[in-house]
Amino acid sequence: MKVGVVVNPKAGGGVNKELILKVLRKLNPEKVITGQDDLGASYLKGAEIVEIERSYDRNDTIRLVRELDKVADVIVIFGGDGTMSDAASAFPEKPLLCIGTGTTNVSPLLCDPEFRNLKLVEFDCLFVKKYNRIAFNDVVAGPTILSTVNGKVTEIDALEFMRGKIRKGKRGKFFARVEAEGRVIEGNFGNVFISMLDRRYLGKGISGGASISAFVGFKCLVACISETIVVSSLTKEELMNLEPIRTETLSFDKKAKLFAETIISADGNPFTFNDEVEVEFKEKIVKVLKNY
Repeated sequence: MKVGVVVNPKAGGGVNKELILKVLRKLNPEKVITGQDDLGASYLKGAEIVEIERSYDRNDTIRLVRELDKVADVIVIFGGDGTMSDAASAFPEKPLLCIGTGTTNVSPLLCDPEFRNLKLVEFDCLFVKKYNRIAFNDVVAGPTILSTVNGKVTEIDALEFMRGKIRKGKRGKFFARVEAEGRVIEGNFGNVFISMLDRRYLGKGISGGASISAFVGFKCLVACISETIVVSSLTKEELMNLEPIRTETLSFDKKAKLFAETIISADGNPFTFNDEVEVEFKEKIVKVLKNY
């Protein structure tokens, strides 16, 4: 088996070389193929190197996955939730094995690095065609994202992050308008989330609109939240002062339009500001190896 390797050196707290080597030992490949320098070669002696034109952003992941898709049987991705979405944005034909080394590591694509047996699973996604962005967790409008700063999970300013700067973020409200299958919500919100639904929401009445939407069989949900909840440093007292937190929801199966006077992100990766995007539900977009 020929194994391709993609490393995001900027994900989370940095590169874990021992984890990379451990995963490869479990796969026992006949050949390892990776990208130059900190995309993989820096950690893998003797690996075959595929050279790509680097831009030192998410496009490095996309370009390398496309090249490895031509020569490998499996492509192992080391990175955070956003890295996994970037890898899938290359639309590879070969399966991905996704090992989380990011900040939150909640992508459904992730596989436990202690895997014993692997099975092939096809995943649905949210797709923002205008920017070729894929999300497996959510598309989010809001002023903050979560990142690892000095080894600590911190909410940072999403707009400054797009500009290449790391600054602590602040909660704040913005105007947004969401349209889904003929219905509209608009107003000032702290966050807007667009997510896929699944069985996890069934019977969880406390999750409100998500529970009933999943019960009747909708694929996706928009949730407009009255306060910014993409935060890491909120205390109990601060939360009590924000409450009550209100949520307005719209269910949909195919497409939703979102306009927001703030940053819009896909799986934690900011990609546009003060913009309108169409978010489409797509089935079986990528093949992934998962532990069973």
